[in-house]
Amino acid sequence: MTTTTITEVDRIRRLPWLVVGDVLNITFVLFTFSGPIFVLFLDALELDNAQIGFMLSLVPFAGIIAPFVAPVAIRYGYKRTFITFWGIRKFVIALLLLTPAITLRFGPGKTFYWVAGIFFAFALCRAFAEAGSYPWKKEVVPDSIRGKFAAISSMSTTITSIIVTTGASFVIDAGTGLNRFMILIAIGIALGLLGVWAYSHVPAEDAGRRLQPHAGHLRGMWQALHDKDFIFFLAALGLATIGGTSIISFVPLYMKTQVGLSEGNVVLLSIGTYLGALITSYLWGWAADRYGSQPVMQTSLYMMLVLPVAWFLMPRHSPMSIALAMSVAFLAGIATLAWQISWMRYLFINAMPTEQRSSYTALYYAWYGLVSGLGPLLAGQILDLSQNIGTQFFIFTIDAYTSLFVLSVTLLTVSSVLVSRLRSEDATPFRRFAGMFVRGNPVRAMQSLIQYNLSGDEMTRLVVTERMGDAKSLLSTNELIEAMNDPSFNVRYQAINSIGRMPSDPELVDALLAMLDESPSELSFVITRSLGRLGDKRAIKPLRKLLFSGYHLLEANSARALAMLGDVESIPHLIEKLNNEPSPTLRVAYATALGKLHATEAIADLFTLLRQTKAEVLRGEIGLALARMAGDERYYMQHWRSFHANPETATAQAILALQKLIKPPKDATTLVETCAHHFAEGNPARGAASLREILEQWPTENLNPTLTAILHGCIRGLADFGGSRLEYILLSLHILDLAMRENVILREDGNEWLSDQPR
Repeated sequence: MTTTTITEVDRIRRLPWLVVGDVLNITFVLFTFSGPIFVLFLDALELDNAQIGFMLSLVPFAGIIAPFVAPVAIRYGYKRTFITFWGIRKFVIALLLLTPAITLRFGPGKTFYWVAGIFFAFALCRAFAEAGSYPWKKEVVPDSIRGKFAAISSMSTTITSIIVTTGASFVIDAGTGLNRFMILIAIGIALGLLGVWAYSHVPAEDAGRRLQPHAGHLRGMWQALHDKDFIFFLAALGLATIGGTSIISFVPLYMKTQVGLSEGNVVLLSIGTYLGALITSYLWGWAADRYGSQPVMQTSLYMMLVLPVAWFLMPRHSPMSIALAMSVAFLAGIATLAWQISWMRYLFINAMPTEQRSSYTALYYAWYGLVSGLGPLLAGQILDLSQNIGTQFFIFTIDAYTSLFVLSVTLLTVSSVLVSRLRSEDATPFRRFAGMFVRGNPVRAMQSLIQYNLSGDEMTRLVVTERMGDAKSLLSTNELIEAMNDPSFNVRYQAINSIGRMPSDPELVDALLAMLDESPSELSFVITRSLGRLGDKRAIKPLRKLLFSGYHLLEANSARALAMLGDVESIPHLIEKLNNEPSPTLRVAYATALGKLHATEAIADLFTLLRQTKAEVLRGEIGLALARMAGDERYYMQHWRSFHANPETATAQAILALQKLIKPPKDATTLVETCAHHFAEGNPARGAASLREILEQWPTENLNPTLTAILHGCIRGLADFGGSRLEYILLSLHILDLAMRENVILREDGNEWLSDQPR
């Protein structure tokens, strides 16, 4: 037999027909056998809750025959089976148009059997069709875009659902009796037949891969039954399905009978659900493809747990009811769509092997049909048994639906526990996934991601890459890593710089380390800086290697990064580099690194460098390094700007401010005031001399060794340079501030200067 191989390009090119078919099919579904319109139709037939639950369970229950139908689909062809029975079911459902005549002739009692018979035949056709549908769609939709395709299809069907639901609500409110439902059913059948025509344009599966002997199918089912991971997934799916469908199926009647909404408003609530699904559909598809199905499944279940609680607390017969009900419906749309996209993706990609897809699909479909039918059937029975319950407990209303809410919460909770234990090698852990949406600015990050994927010119990519760093959200991780390989140097540079402003993440660190392993380049400098900012200790070893790379500027940058990572083991190497580096400017980098690491053994070396350095800004950086060794650097930095803007006045004010921390005797007060007076008069030389006198009288026996060493260095600096170098003056005041706050006693002629600060 000659078979035609279908390329992935061919499949992607014809996928729009699949979307068109889904759009037309959703109209048929909403107008005939699903959603609030169908429930209200059954209610108009005067069926009780148990009968309505039975009707709702017929269609999914038919899925139980899937294992027996699958061999037929294998021989006949997946697509051919789907198209044939998908079309036949439209003609079966068309018999519903005779329902008003049956009711008029035989009464409501016989109508139940008429409608039940139609839906039983319809359900059988649907089961035959979907026995071919799932294996066919698994092959024609590439796994690489399955989540995104599901999102696009969902967005399209959701927009359609909003439009048709809005129209249906007006038809239902404007009409009476069964005729209004007959109009909608007729429209749905016509559009459903067009949908079958659209599906026919989608490529068929590869026949060579499809054909299997019947015994092979049975062996595949036996394998599926012994696949613990697959069975575990089915258990989680079953609990969530029963917990969800058991309550959602009867929400329209709950809103009508208990909350007090009109039938038209009950139908309009679906718009809230569709809007929630529409707004977030692409997000969930994108998230499932990028981070795996499992974290999205867990997220959706946690959101679904909120729904029964919200419905239980819904105010009854209140002007606020419709607004609150619409809000809950919006959340329901977000949660249920996230669940649908994620578990379907898990089923196709994680739960079933491709070579046994027909056997696994048949078993899945039978199970899903069983639990989907069991939910509404069980709910209908519970509502009938609980119909006499009605009481108030504080502000809460206890009625027949309360037991359904409790059942839903229980089953969804157990399902969420099972989902957390599913095997999924490609999935991001839930904690990390959830953290992406609470750290940084996720909204801004999502906007940047969309702009990045649509950007073309260099400037746009550059700006968007910068914005991703500003958002500080790990949702941008993949795009930033991708931007590191952009053809433009400027974009690569900006991507690395943006990564340095992100929260620490293993993927980002690994990407930077991989690039750092390449030959040294201009980008190596910004890579080292970003690694230091991220704070991942894994970067220490590669950065230590760079200390001896032979590239002096790169070695200095590595020293700064190691200091940011707190690598105290590198202190001996940094001191050696400080003393042997020929460039005075690069020596400052090692001094800064040592200051950040509090390497007090290098104090003398830093003062030597400070004396030799001519550039004022570099002397200020060395002074900051010494201030860090002494303790908290805030005093030094808070006064740095004021000292440079107006040195004399700022210095005088700082000295007088320090005087408030002590209770000096009269002679000591005179010394401090004299020092401040000299600076205020614009005589920094005499002011520096007075300041040096204060430092020389300071009792070093009460100082820790670090403060003592820096104090002596300041004394020598003030003696050599007087008031010409502000960093010595500022560093001296910084030491005094630290000493006084540590309650150090200054003695002069037997008198004590005692700090006001509490011990």
